[in-house]
Amino acid sequence: MYPVNSAKFLFLRALLLLSLIHAPLIVTGADWTPITREEVLAVIENTPEGNAPDLKVKDFRGQDMSGIDFRGADIFYTHMRGVNLSGSNFENANLDLAIMPDATLESVNLRNTTMNNSELGGANLKNADLTDAEFVAKAKGANLEGATMIRVKGGANMDNQSMGMLRTILDYANLKDADLQDADLSFCTMKFGNLVNANLSGVNLTWCDLSKADFTGADLTNVNLTSAKLTGTIFKNIKGKDTIIGLDTARDVKSAEFDQ
Repeated sequence: MYPVNSAKFLFLRALLLLSLIHAPLIVTGADWTPITREEVLAVIENTPEGNAPDLKVKDFRGQDMSGIDFRGADIFYTHMRGVNLSGSNFENANLDLAIMPDATLESVNLRNTTMNNSELGGANLKNADLTDAEFVAKAKGANLEGATMIRVKGGANMDNQSMGMLRTILDYANLKDADLQDADLSFCTMKFGNLVNANLSGVNLTWCDLSKADFTGADLTNVNLTSAKLTGTIFKNIKGKDTIIGLDTARDVKSAEFDQ
């Protein structure tokens, strides 16, 4: 994390504000620096030990970035739409505000990364490892089938929402067979999400919009559904129903589908 008085922190706040108020300005007005695979490898190789490779505000588009060791790199606000990143290692990297729609991240190591307000719509993260990642990301329609998301920190910080609600967006996402044990996804939106056979033991889903999401066969042991919206949500053949926290406070729970 960066000191609160650093230029990078102020830049992040400014871009977060623009992304909420003037999204088209960010997409069309940023001055991303194009960089080739060879140049990326050179930056990583020539970075002194203990320092973060500086790959922020770069343009990876049109390049094959698979199999690269990005561990600990600063990839803040870099453009990676549709880029092949399979087999790469992003452990401990800074991917805040990274633009990654439709990117290929299958089986990628994203442990302990920061992905706050990153764009991952339609991205392929099948079997990716996001253990302990900060993931207040926009991942509508992303494929997270079989992903490991243990202890993911994706809950909205309600003490710091002066620029508008920053929440995890997983509408229409595929989380079939994903492992989300002890993750915090409070205030998320997961409408029409596929969570069939997912492990949500101990997950915090307070105030989440789970309308039309499918939890068939999922493990909901000690999941927290306090004030969650359950319009048409499917809870067939789930495990741990009797341990669910806050089900009596959930919104529109009468329209949810449980086993008889």
